[in-house]
Amino acid sequence: MTIQLAHKKKAPPPTFLGHYAGFVSRLIAFVIDILIVSFAIGVMLGGGRLILNFFNFDPLAFLNSDAAVAHKTLRNIFLFLTSFTFTFFVNMVYTTFFWMAAGKTIGKAIMGLQVIGPKGARITFWRAMKRYIGYWISALPLFLGYFWVLVNDNRLSWHDKIAGTSVIYDHEAKYSEQLLGRMAKFVPRIEQKVKKEGVSLLKPEPKTEGQPASPERTKE
Repeated sequence: MTIQLAHKKKAPPPTFLGHYAGFVSRLIAFVIDILIVSFAIGVMLGGGRLILNFFNFDPLAFLNSDAAVAHKTLRNIFLFLTSFTFTFFVNMVYTTFFWMAAGKTIGKAIMGLQVIGPKGARITFWRAMKRYIGYWISALPLFLGYFWVLVNDNRLSWHDKIAGTSVIYDHEAKYSEQLLGRMAKFVPRIEQKVKKEGVSLLKPEPKTEGQPASPERTKE
């Protein structure tokens, strides 16, 4: 007579999927987006200058003319307002477009992050606009609105609170027990987070008993 031993399946390790994104991940994604937007602005300015030179107009020669130098203060104000307005609108188009289209910018996609609305809803145009305006509000008091992620339990910044959005992980990255064990010695809050099993915002709701089976199972 053979005896079969029942082996309990080991529960899969928890992942970051659906958990609120931390400050470091969001910061790296933000820096990547800044580099992308800066590169795009440089390309557009270079292309615009080539087009103007084709029509025999050099903007740098105009700014360095005697009339412009005589009114140096007005010239500096004009340059500041022009560059700020141009950067503001280019960044606005970049962020709002990707938020609405994919829920993430290129920087957030690289870091495995996603921006969601209430209850995981997609980002609408007006919600994206409110979030982008909130970017600047968060930056005004020495970027305090961005650092608010460090003290908020749901990792919400000021622009998240203004727009009603959240930033979550959308990839299956695993926890590093060795790294978390070292960090828990310095930050007890991390140890409590690891021990407590989180609920993913991306996981589907469990089926009830009265819910019909999926078409694939009925075919089988």
